[in-house]
Order: sequence, then C-alpha cells, then structure tokens
Amino acid sequence: MLNENHKIWWFTKYTLVLRLISHPGVCFVVSYVCFFILGIFFLKNLEYFLLIIGKMKYICSVKYNIMDRKIRSLQDSKEIIEPFHSELVQCIEKGFNDFIKVNEFVSSEITSFVDFKPRTKACIIHDMIRANTLELFSERDNLQVGEFNKVFGINVNDELFVRFKKMNKNFAVSSYLTPQHKKYLGQQRIIGFLDEPTFLFAGYIPDQAWTSLSGIYLACWNGDVLEWYDEAGKYSYEQFSIDFDPSRNDAHKIIEKRVRLKKGLGKNKDKETGTDNN
Repeated sequence: MLNENHKIWWFTKYTLVLRLISHPGVCFVVSYVCFFILGIFFLKNLEYFLLIIGKMKYICSVKYNIMDRKIRSLQDSKEIIEPFHSELVQCIEKGFNDFIKVNEFVSSEITSFVDFKPRTKACIIHDMIRANTLELFSERDNLQVGEFNKVFGINVNDELFVRFKKMNKNFAVSSYLTPQHKKYLGQQRIIGFLDEPTFLFAGYIPDQAWTSLSGIYLACWNGDVLEWYDEAGKYSYEQFSIDFDPSRNDAHKIIEKRVRLKKGLGKNKDKETGTDNN
C-alpha cells in the first residue's frame, strides 16, 4: 500500500495534470493539433470521400429516374393513334409547306440573299407544326395538346406522348443532348410528364434542298436503340417479330439485329439541324 508521502505525490501530480488540461491555452493547442491531424487525414482521403458521395448520388438518381415505363409495340401504338393518324401527318406536311411559303416570301419580297440555316429551317417548321397541331387537336377528346415542362407535344389518353422533331436517315432526331432529351430518349421519368405514356417522336426527313419531304415517320427510341418506326402509309419496322404457326408443334421467334445509333447521331454533334426542348 502507498504511504502518505506517495499519496500526496500522486495527488499533487494529478492536480497539476488537471490544471494543465483545463488551461484555455493548452486546450486550444491540443484542439488545433487534433484538427490539423484530422485535416491531413481528410485531405489524403478526399478523393475516396468524394467518390463515395458521387456513387451514392448516382445510385439515388438512377433509382429515381429509371423506371419500368411500358414501351408499347408498333401494333398497339398504331391502334391508339389510328383515329387521328392522318391528321397528324397532315400537321407535319402542312408545317413543312408553310415553311416553303415563308422562304419564298422572304426571298421575293424582302431579300434574295437570305439563306436560312438548317437549324433555323427546323425551328420554323416546328413552330408551324405546333400551330397546326393546336388548331386541329385542341378540342379533341382523350388528347392533351400543349407544353409539358417546356416540351410541346400530344398526350394521347395517357398511353402515348408524341413530340415533333426533324429526323435524319437513321430516324435519329436532331437535338442538343440535354439531360431532359436523354431521359426522353431513354423512356425515363421526367418532371412534368406522366409516368404511363410511351415516349414517341413524330418526325420528317427533308430532301437535301429542303424543297420537299422524303418521308414522315413515327419512331420509338429506347436509349440508343430504335424499338420501331412507321413510315406513314408505306413501311413499318419493329425490333422483334414473332411468328407462331398453329399447324406446327414448335413456335419460333425471329430476332432481328437491333438498330442502334451510330456514334454522334441524335446528339449535339449535329448542332446545325436541331431544335432544343421543342
């Protein structure tokens, strides 16, 4: 056991330590050193910390934006659109012809030196199509025509949403690749849109001189994959065709090679020929 002298010695040392620790200056120095060490550790591991935060943010974003939106088949979509398909084609044809009239008027009445750029032409045609669509479909049942989060289009009975775009020969739409456009292409959730409709594009392909239309199409994209397209009154294509012969015991499924966007198509590589958020 400790004698009285040892007890007094330990008590004195303990008291001095407590006083030292409780001194404001010492507390400040100790705190500063601790924060300095933690700061060095944090900076060394900052890259990993930011990587973890980024991954968590990406996972949350993917979980929210990617959804099981029903992609309706070509046949189902044609049946839904059939009651007003001819009028839809008429809106696009008239929109293009209205642009021809505008171009001729400017050239003859204002200046012959005007040369509209492809993007300007596409914007004028889109505005003409928009006016024609509002005139024809605003009072139709089961159709909602207008802007949805700054995107003009037609909501068809909460089953299809159709927006208008210029297309190229691969049926890729001309547009800046904004986050919203990427979500639309990928059939993802977009604020201001219902979750049920399949996203479609109604588009046109002009000839090289922009004096006539090579075709009018309805297309369904899923990311960089063209699920199907339909050329008005002529030809249709779908990714998968199923052939069941009731006279045979086996049923076979013919899977065609999936059509994908070539590098740069449908993105902002073609900045001269698109319209953004229209």
